[in-house]
Amino acid sequence: MLNTPIHELTRVAGLSNGTFYNHFDDRARLIQETASAIGLVLADEFAQRVSHIDQGIGRIVVSTQLFITLAGEKPAWGRILVEAAHSVSDMRFDFARNMLTDIERAIQQGAPLRVPESFRLFQIGTLIAVAIEAHIAGHAEASILRATCDAQLRLLGASPDQAEDAVTIYLKE
Repeated sequence: MLNTPIHELTRVAGLSNGTFYNHFDDRARLIQETASAIGLVLADEFAQRVSHIDQGIGRIVVSTQLFITLAGEKPAWGRILVEAAHSVSDMRFDFARNMLTDIERAIQQGAPLRVPESFRLFQIGTLIAVAIEAHIAGHAEASILRATCDAQLRLLGASPDQAEDAVTIYLKE
């Protein structure tokens, strides 16, 4: 989908180009909308898997690991998420709200984090996208997941020691 011409997408879908443009301004908007839908499906799946974790910081680490793993195991989905993450046009995907909720929970529990502004959220999204790309390319090593979760927590304001401790506690290898 990422490199397919619009006229080919509409042909395969049995639509006219006009119908496409009635719904999307351009390819970038199609990718953003598709990524948002994929992200919501994945977010719902891992929200259920972390429901037993009370600590916000633990939910952030485990959710990040699950998101990278699930997106990497579905390469077509992962590629769309990566493409969308590299677009600054829409810095906040709808599915980021789960992460923001977990960050707020962690802050209320005393974790030394801060709610990210849009650009920092974009940095975190890009960091996760690179980890998804690595997973799709066959590099699903635990060290990549650890480094990604560690860097994410540090971007949110945790010290290197605090980030490493949280990753060690919550990221099972």
